[in-house]
Amino acid sequence: MKKLILLLVAAVMAMTAMAGNDDAAPRKSTVHLKSGEFMTGVITSRDNLKVEITSDNGVAYVYDMADVDYISHEHKKKNYDTSKFRGFVDMGYSMGLGEPRCDYWLVETSFGYQFNPNLYLGAGVGLHKFNAKINTFPMRNDYAEPRPNDPDLDKFPFVPLYADVRYNLHSESRNTPWAGIKLGGSVFNHGGVFASPSVGFHFASNQFFSFNVGVGYALHTAHYKLWCTGETPGAIPDKAGHSYLDKTGVFHNVFVKAGVEF
Repeated sequence: MKKLILLLVAAVMAMTAMAGNDDAAPRKSTVHLKSGEFMTGVITSRDNLKVEITSDNGVAYVYDMADVDYISHEHKKKNYDTSKFRGFVDMGYSMGLGEPRCDYWLVETSFGYQFNPNLYLGAGVGLHKFNAKINTFPMRNDYAEPRPNDPDLDKFPFVPLYADVRYNLHSESRNTPWAGIKLGGSVFNHGGVFASPSVGFHFASNQFFSFNVGVGYALHTAHYKLWCTGETPGAIPDKAGHSYLDKTGVFHNVFVKAGVEF
């Protein structure tokens, strides 16, 4: 867990430095001469008589304004258009609260539409790999050594499908805090409700992708079989000779995650 936190902190520092360097980069211009020649670089001084421009290799050039046809300026590309289809991929770790205290690794995706620089609406699917806990979901105790409570747990962890709403405090072309919520339900191996509000920070990188970090809360409900010994009160035998309790669990977790937006 300490390694994960250190990795997330390092990622945030690296992304902040990248974003800061991008914001601080001087805007380039191109001086177009009447002769047809041109020079691209950073204008360091300009008046009605002369213009001085420094090229990428650090050489300064001075031109008489009488010889200049026109000067064009580079427009910094925004990180994204104001409206566009979006995709998110996040990875993280979720820590259990209360009982059963089940941690899990998570991978979550979301695809949708950015209606304006602030509002995103989409849908996605997640993969939540719970760590086993003895005598509670997802472990069974009817063997000499504890085994996964659900034989298909490794093949089919929690798979929530959800609607995803997210709001950026500022335009997404800038570094900005955001808040969002996912609402849906788990399918395939475990049926139940899934709800997850979160907050985080969006690091604008370039016109192709951005970085995101976040923290939040996740609620899972799940209907499952808690395997046990036949002497357990209320145990139900199955065809294979094992016994289980028919359970509905509620799992509360807090998580940290990091990912990319494209």
